[in-house]
Amino acid sequence: MKNSALEEDYASLSSQNTQAAQHSSLIGLLIAAVITVVLFNVPYGNYISYPFLILGTWFHEMGHGLMGLLWGGRFSHLDMFSNGSGVAYTATSGIISRAWVAAAGLMSPPIVGAILIIAGRSQKTAKIAMTVLGAALLLSVIIWVRSIFGVVAVGLWGAVIMACAFKLPHSYKPFVVQFLGIQAWASAFVSLDYMFSDNAGSLGVSDTQAIANLLILPYWFWGGAIALFAVFMLLVSLKVAFKK
Repeated sequence: MKNSALEEDYASLSSQNTQAAQHSSLIGLLIAAVITVVLFNVPYGNYISYPFLILGTWFHEMGHGLMGLLWGGRFSHLDMFSNGSGVAYTATSGIISRAWVAAAGLMSPPIVGAILIIAGRSQKTAKIAMTVLGAALLLSVIIWVRSIFGVVAVGLWGAVIMACAFKLPHSYKPFVVQFLGIQAWASAFVSLDYMFSDNAGSLGVSDTQAIANLLILPYWFWGGAIALFAVFMLLVSLKVAFKK
């Protein structure tokens, strides 16, 4: 009887410790999300978060390109620049397909971020997610990335994430992959001015204005809809990842 009681006490204590650790990780990820979005949108904040700004640009431009392929179009290549901007060269026909391609740049990061956050539920899935992400980065360098800066920056990110997948202690992998998920998610908000603007400076119109040009409603409506979608994806992924 005493042994049974001790086992129950140990199991209860272990469960409480696990729940406390999950709670701490959840709070840490939420804080990281807020800090990242703030840094992306305050003066000189991009200098602090520069590596993640570059990673966010890759998520954004690959979203455009892969959506173009999904609609049966062409994704010839993408260029990335040291100021954090990028351009994906795609060609699709049809109003709806072109609107989806324009929206994918802002919608893909929250989707990928949600997948990475959920993958952090276990060490095994965290390793798989990091391996897939690292391989995708390196593969994109071979197939699509053409600018010299992009080749170097994306190649380095791919190598670092692959190294983490195979060399990082297993206990660290869930948090690392979830942190990368937060960075992917936050990259949708890399510039609130861009999301709620009709132009992208020298690059032409913004993605939301491109959608507005093809569909009926104005750019600020599409910016708001995509922002709400991103928040929804974050909340759902956190709920799934930290379910007891």
